[in-house]
Amino acid sequence: MLLDLLYPRSCCSCGVDLNPMRESGLCWECRCQSIAIQAPYCEQCGMPIAGRVDHAFVCSRCIEHPPKYTKARSLYRYEGGVRDAIHALKYHRDFSVIPDLGTMLLAGIEVYAPQMEVLAAVPLHPARQRFRGFNQGEELLRWLRRHRKSLQVWKGLKRVKNTESQVHFHAEGRRKNVRGAFRVKKGVPVPQSVLLVDDVMTTGSTLDACASALCRAGVKEVQCLTLARG
Repeated sequence: MLLDLLYPRSCCSCGVDLNPMRESGLCWECRCQSIAIQAPYCEQCGMPIAGRVDHAFVCSRCIEHPPKYTKARSLYRYEGGVRDAIHALKYHRDFSVIPDLGTMLLAGIEVYAPQMEVLAAVPLHPARQRFRGFNQGEELLRWLRRHRKSLQVWKGLKRVKNTESQVHFHAEGRRKNVRGAFRVKKGVPVPQSVLLVDDVMTTGSTLDACASALCRAGVKEVQCLTLARG
């Protein structure tokens, strides 16, 4: 704390000096300017919809390719301060943003999945994790567990294929790229329900591949929550 007062950290998004008493890696103004995703959105994948919808709506993508998860929700649009904080953690190992992102996720759990107590991160392939040195999803879950003792972190899901980055593919290519990429570890007790937590959702292919592996292993309900929607 003394070092923070003497050498204050700067916001990962706008660069302003942070108040160490109430800010960690993202300044309050950048957090407030982040655009929250609100209804209307697809009831299943949570994709925001422009205009007014007065009834429950399922998007054409979910109708054509029904996901294995029960529902997915994203908290913010993938832009501005939220995007910069995710990048700071994921690509620059800036762990100072974890309290900011963790607080957002905790609020999202209270709104969208208050009954879910078992959380799981999308796993990296062991080779990718060795290269990066950490899994940002696991770091966020560790923070959530410390601040909400009722939550359980389940580590029974593993990645068995070292797939290419999804950014190179469109929707169909993303589905093919991660098909069969995940599996539940042998001999691990399987919970009845799991909340998958990730940083960004684009088409939802990765989350759906995780959900497929979980359902094959006997999980009855899979919900998904991400910080942002790309």
